[in-house]
Amino acid sequence: MNTKGASPARLLEMLSDRFGALEAVAYSSIKLSRYVSEEEMSMDLLVAEAVLEFGEELRNVQEAAGEWTDEVLARGYRLGGEA
Repeated sequence: MNTKGASPARLLEMLSDRFGALEAVAYSSIKLSRYVSEEEMSMDLLVAEAVLEFGEELRNVQEAAGEWTDEVLARGYRLGGEA
C-alpha cells in the first residue's frame, strides 16, 4: 500500500482500521473460551485481553490527534507551514 503523502492523522486512521481485524479475533477468542479449551482457540486469552486494551488506547490516541488537529487548524495553520 502506498502511503506516501498521507497525513499522520490519515495514517493513524488506517492503522486503527486495520487493527479492527485483530480486535475481532480477540473478541471471538474470549467468547469462544466459554465453550472450548484454550488449546483450540486462535488466540491466548492474555493476548486477547492485551489486544483489546491496546485497541482502546489506540482509539484514545486517534481521538486526541483529531482534537489536536482541529485546534491547530482553528489557529490558522495550513499545510506547507503557511499561516
